[in-house]
Amino acid sequence: SLTSSTADKISVLSPSIVAAAAGDAADVDAIISSLEAHCVIREYEDGMMGRDVQCVFHGSSGSKGITRSGGGGGLDVTSIAHLARSSIASSLRSSTPLRINLLLAGMVPPSSSSSSSPSPKLYWLDEYGASQCIKYGCHGYGSNFMLSILDRGFHKDMEKEEALELMKNCFDQLKGRYVINNSQKACVKILDENGCRILHL
Repeated sequence: SLTSSTADKISVLSPSIVAAAAGDAADVDAIISSLEAHCVIREYEDGMMGRDVQCVFHGSSGSKGITRSGGGGGLDVTSIAHLARSSIASSLRSSTPLRINLLLAGMVPPSSSSSSSPSPKLYWLDEYGASQCIKYGCHGYGSNFMLSILDRGFHKDMEKEEALELMKNCFDQLKGRYVINNSQKACVKILDENGCRILHL
């Protein structure tokens, strides 16, 4: 529902990819489920165990003989963005177009020996199938208030504390100026080389 305080609109598609979705609830569920399934299938194809499986070992021998990829397998965020864009664009020509806006974020493994750590990537997709790789973004009516704050506050190579302060400024602005004002603390998901974790501002 529109005013639900428990609805999670940021889905974890894989250990290194998250998707923030806005739009018709049925369309959001359909495309997020499809993207999650593609991620899991590709993990299996790449020899990974798949994030939908929990491995339990008998005894204390640990994971002897079992190998898992360290984030190198599976689909990357660019592939997922292209897949989502294709699904949205092709649905426009059908009787049931997908009414959904997406922000897809992911950590991209280093492509050369000069970079030792993964780098972040963010894709903005709209309901017409347009896709753009951006530095920061937002969707919906709230974007009218937040984009100016992001324009002013964002800079390259921000520290985590600076980024959280910028997000707090965005939520403070929404609390003061937006029609739907939720009194609960904002739930933020942080994605880095260690995976995704939840933080309440």
